[in-house]
Amino acid sequence: MRRPLLALSLFFLASHLAIAALVPLFDDEAYYALWARDLSLGYYDHPPMIAYMIRAGTDLLGETSLGIRLLPVVCFAISGYLVGDMARRMSDGGAGVAVLATTLYNLALLVFALSSFATPDAPSTLFWIATLWTALRAMELAPKTPSITFWWACTGLFLGLGGLSKFTNAFLAVGLLSYLLAVPKRRAYLSTRLPYVAMGAALLPLLPYLVWNLQNDWLGLERQGARLGASNYSLRHLGEYTALLLLAPTPLATWFAFRALKAPPRDGALLAWSAAPLLAYFAYHATHAQVQANWIVPLQAHVAILAAFGLVRSHSPRAWASATLGLATAMSVGLIAAAFNPVVPIGRSDNPPNQTRGWPAIRAEIGALLEETSATWIATTDYAMTGSLALRFPQMPVWSVTDLRRYGFRGAFPAELCAATGLLITRAKRPGTISKIAPELFEKVEATSPVIREQNGVTLMHYAATSVSRPRSPALCSNRHRVGSASTDSKKQALTEPRELPSLSE
Repeated sequence: MRRPLLALSLFFLASHLAIAALVPLFDDEAYYALWARDLSLGYYDHPPMIAYMIRAGTDLLGETSLGIRLLPVVCFAISGYLVGDMARRMSDGGAGVAVLATTLYNLALLVFALSSFATPDAPSTLFWIATLWTALRAMELAPKTPSITFWWACTGLFLGLGGLSKFTNAFLAVGLLSYLLAVPKRRAYLSTRLPYVAMGAALLPLLPYLVWNLQNDWLGLERQGARLGASNYSLRHLGEYTALLLLAPTPLATWFAFRALKAPPRDGALLAWSAAPLLAYFAYHATHAQVQANWIVPLQAHVAILAAFGLVRSHSPRAWASATLGLATAMSVGLIAAAFNPVVPIGRSDNPPNQTRGWPAIRAEIGALLEETSATWIATTDYAMTGSLALRFPQMPVWSVTDLRRYGFRGAFPAELCAATGLLITRAKRPGTISKIAPELFEKVEATSPVIREQNGVTLMHYAATSVSRPRSPALCSNRHRVGSASTDSKKQALTEPRELPSLSE
């Protein structure tokens, strides 16, 4: 009964690997690839799991689109298989509901859209679903079964690995505890050692990350914890959040998932209680800020399983299943085909599909400017450009000169660059804009050249490329390094008479 699930999962895996190989990287992926060059126990923006996965893929296939995306794509394929196997177990071995659940999961809008790309959502979703899968296995066993401790430990381990992927997974821990408290036949587990075994197993993979936070003034936890604060309450995002929940699994799948709640499958309470804390938090978040679409990706597994049961119990299951899968295929495949078509950009905004466009020409233009200015390194001011340019100029040092907390994993700024000419590349609002930020960041600033990234005549982004040297920030270069950047004549003068160093405020 598991062969159809395996074949189906391999089909989706092959499809997404093909997309991963063909579509250029977008900004966030390039930034995560930069993490993978210098592995760390933690990073400013997210826990480190995505960096570890990208590094494993690039060690195998090189720093290519496919190498960077390899393991994240595999994560989603495994997730789909586990979703189907959970549905099979909840239906006492039914193959039809298992295949349907896996298909619905893979064709959900957000899952299909993200399954070809390298984001923290890939390991986060895998370990979220793996935690549910092992928890279901553990609940199937009698309390004195010899292997029950193993399954509780696996549940905790996957929970911890999920936390090492994205902080979203912490809500799953709250959900599982709520499930044990709320369901009478599961409450007895609380008086055993099993929940504590799971807690210990969950802490093991998290300990290095917690130590890293302790050594770095709780940088990662502070960054993510800032989202929990709220001000300026408004209801305007609640409608968006509700629409997102209804449309993300595709409309008919959502409808049949709701119908399944009237007579939920065996262990359906596990799905409901494990999802409830995350749903509640996002509802709260929507009262003061937008809920990003990718945040709810782990919940698509819950909807897919419920929808599969709702479909097989409908009056005309084959007809409704065909309609549901047909609509899901049209919406999801159509979305990806439109977003990443090789011809027409998606408007002019800086969306992920547009971030993949126009790079061959702009790479050549920036390369020519590097030669023209004799620049030996590239300076940037935002994480997207840092990652994108580091990926496209692998032999050239690329360093951000602002927001330095993001880049602690790279080590100290190379001292030799303090005395070298660099090319500062920043985003601009319009062509020909002189870089206003360059004099604030560098002591020596020369002419600015406009650079435009476009596709088929559609302008996607303006950049300002400025020849610069001698970074002002003492966090990058000390006074000693800036003295070393003076011209040869100035150096000779410095040997014969004293002179003042330029002020950082000039």
